[in-house]
Amino acid sequence: MVVDPKPRAHPAKYRPFDWPSGLKLQLEPRDQPLKLDLCALLEQRQTRRTFSNKLENVALGEFLWLACRNRSSRASPFGPNQESRVYPSAGAMHPIHVLLARRGSPWMRYDPIEHALVDLAGSMESAAASRDAAGSLIDLGQGTLIGLVAEFGKTAAKYENHETLVWRDAGVALGYMSIVAEALGLAFCPLGITGQPYLTDYLSDATRLQAAGLAALGPA
Repeated sequence: MVVDPKPRAHPAKYRPFDWPSGLKLQLEPRDQPLKLDLCALLEQRQTRRTFSNKLENVALGEFLWLACRNRSSRASPFGPNQESRVYPSAGAMHPIHVLLARRGSPWMRYDPIEHALVDLAGSMESAAASRDAAGSLIDLGQGTLIGLVAEFGKTAAKYENHETLVWRDAGVALGYMSIVAEALGLAFCPLGITGQPYLTDYLSDATRLQAAGLAALGPA
């Protein structure tokens, strides 16, 4: 039986996962308005599974800027900062981390505050294994693989019975990505597998993290 979440009477202090540092790729923001008809966009949105071309950094930066970035942060009594991102999250805790793997490259973590990608050292084999797993479902080709990693402790610091909130957060993130991809004329396909254990098995202290979904992204 699923028990409904509820805010804790007293915050449970949590120390956020300390992601390793690495080579950083600074991305460009989307600095032009999108001229679109929202009703038409929602009508035409569909899952697209052709990934024959590589997604360039400019397009990737625009996608992440519109779908995933942090707009502001504030200190909280829970340990992690509460954030305002472009998509909502239970209690503004935002437990979902976004990783990306191009063909022949390691995992890169998207930093939503700096709008940059950070290489995750030692993740080459895990990234390749994830792409192989995704390739069993679709022809990934030159597509960029997106991995969602959930840090349940962030949401648990504010809520009792927090688990369903985290999984819903992951779904919200994928939903926003699908709309942004359509608006930018990109192909996007959520996958049915979580990406466990390949999204986290190269990290120390990864028991605090849980793979929460995969998707493919590329030029349409």
